Amino acid sequence: MSVEPVAATIAGIREATPTVRVFTLVPSEALVYRAGQWLDLLVDRDGELLVGGYSLTSSPLVQGSVEIAVKRAREHAATRYLHERAAVGERVLIAGGQGQCTFEAGMAPALVLLAGGIGITPLMSIVRYAREAAPEVAITLLHSAGVADELLFREELTALAEASGGRLRCRFLVSRGSGPLPAGVERGRIDRDRLGAFAIDRDAVCYVCGPPGMIDDLERALLTLGVERGRIRYERWW
Repeated sequence: MSVEPVAATIAGIREATPTVRVFTLVPSEALVYRAGQWLDLLVDRDGELLVGGYSLTSSPLVQGSVEIAVKRAREHAATRYLHERAAVGERVLIAGGQGQCTFEAGMAPALVLLAGGIGITPLMSIVRYAREAAPEVAITLLHSAGVADELLFREELTALAEASGGRLRCRFLVSRGSGPLPAGVERGRIDRDRLGAFAIDRDAVCYVCGPPGMIDDLERALLTLGVERGRIRYERWW
């Protein structure tokens, strides 16, 4: 880790989807980070120090606490601990923010945010920050997941879009199953045709977060739609 860790208390745990827990952490001193960054979290499991890297989902404008969303992964010791043993009131260490795939007010007049599964986490931080720090920025967000229950933050994003006066447009897709879907959710994947239907602003900065194959496919799709390579941002952490 390149950032000195600080103590933090787990102030809240929420079961957000069947596989994702959202943690509210209160650090012992202010955590300075940018929208889209991640932190390292360290926990003591019976004398063994476990480390996991997790995207921040909160806005850096929020004072006093930060939020992360953690998807269950039994093969990852720190993540398994957070899902099976972590409790409100527990003390951990956090080190952040880290990562270069970030957004700050004034960077662009428009944003395109493309998320696959748990890849919505850093993009949620960007949405929350931008709606407060840069409300004039137009945001197009597409989030795909295997099933509707795993569309993390869908209700909040829908409410933000409805209150945005058209400055935030969201589209939610699922790739598996055949039964009825909740309102506002459709079947399919994020692809060139769906991106093209949104008439993407060529001055937009585009963020892609998801499995490596998805990143490669959507980078090619954005390039064919006229988006300059320098305006496409992503981090590979799968």
